[in-house]
Amino acid sequence: MKHIATCLALFLLSASALFAQSTFRVSATEVWTIAPHTEQDVEGHVEITNRTNQMQRIRWTRTEVKITPGCQSQVCDLNVCYTPFVSTQTFDMQPNQSGTIIMHFLNYDTILGAEAVIRLKLNNENQPADSVVVTFLFTSPLSNTENPLPPAVVKAYPNPTTDGFWLANADDVRAVRVLALDGREVARFISAPGQYYSLVGQPKGNYILVLEDAQQRAFQALEIVRR
Repeated sequence: MKHIATCLALFLLSASALFAQSTFRVSATEVWTIAPHTEQDVEGHVEITNRTNQMQRIRWTRTEVKITPGCQSQVCDLNVCYTPFVSTQTFDMQPNQSGTIIMHFLNYDTILGAEAVIRLKLNNENQPADSVVVTFLFTSPLSNTENPLPPAVVKAYPNPTTDGFWLANADDVRAVRVLALDGREVARFISAPGQYYSLVGQPKGNYILVLEDAQQRAFQALEIVRR
């Protein structure tokens, strides 16, 4: 019962963080999409809403944390679809406007097993403190395609953290990869129930956790901050 209460509290904290932006909100902070190599353009979507009665200027900044060589990503904001070479841009949102931001994963050479972890930071240029990060995971369906991937419901806590973290709703997690934003794998853990994952020795900053199931398939990516 205590475990259930803890998980519920974590969920509520996560939900409040998701919608706590004073000027805008997004529909999700983690977007997971299967990317078969036969599809040259796979999309991940997130909805953004201007919660105010004034125009807001939003800047997006894309970071390809991990992407298969030969593949690219491309951002379409509410106004323009940019080329893969554009990594940051702004767009204006009218009062109370909602719209869709699309992250494209481009695999024009149909590379078998292609995958990507892409970070999209959104911030309000009128109020720089208002920002949110969306992590996109494009996963290859290569192994055990007859078995569905686990649901992306895992939460890391505390987040931000000082020394390390635990995982909630993590019954399907068998391994955890910790990626720096430049793509380096700085740590890898074999998961166990109730395990504490230490970040001691890692510099302060932002990291991406890539979670794998028993078949070593990536099924969720989420960001954690070490302070």
